[in-house]
Amino acid sequence: MSKQNLSATIDHHLLKKLNHWSEQTERNRSWLISKAVENYLDELEDLEIARERLHDPRLTPAGLRKKIHVPD
Repeated sequence: MSKQNLSATIDHHLLKKLNHWSEQTERNRSWLISKAVENYLDELEDLEIARERLHDPRLTPAGLRKKIHVPD
């Protein structure tokens, strides 16, 4: 996977936490930030899927009963 540099401004409090966990985990800040962004984006994708499923008529109680052939 190719990598590119990114510049960001973060709150001093977050920087202190980032430095702390960088030392504790023996990982560099770049690795921690990359993993945090990766995890956050994965969560957003999961949320998008969940929201789409809310509007899927096959996944309503009536739709599920119909799918497994349970009378109303």
